[in-house]
Amino acid sequence: MPTYQISFNQQLNPSVQTSDMAWVSNQQAGGIISEPVLLGEIVDVQSNILIVQDTSGIDPINLTGMFLLFSKPIQINESGLKGYYADVTFKNPSKERAELFAISSEAVISSK
Repeated sequence: MPTYQISFNQQLNPSVQTSDMAWVSNQQAGGIISEPVLLGEIVDVQSNILIVQDTSGIDPINLTGMFLLFSKPIQINESGLKGYYADVTFKNPSKERAELFAISSEAVISSK
């Protein structure tokens, strides 16, 4: 797959990193006017340059005036509590009876 470089007039968003996916969409003064199309995987990031591995077949010359978006791979940028178990104690400091209807958490195994 070919790779190509996309240059910008300003510094890139600091959240952009390698292995993110680059997307493009047509835009007008009012905002985005088309569904985003996957451009490819970002393989290198510099202050105002992205190197993208093309998976779309879109000609990089035709990107002028288009809106570029990026998304993070869920497998790499997981968030949540990491570990194998949790020990939780719930206390009711009130003298009145209380009912607990639901408990939930976002736990991620830390060794995967």
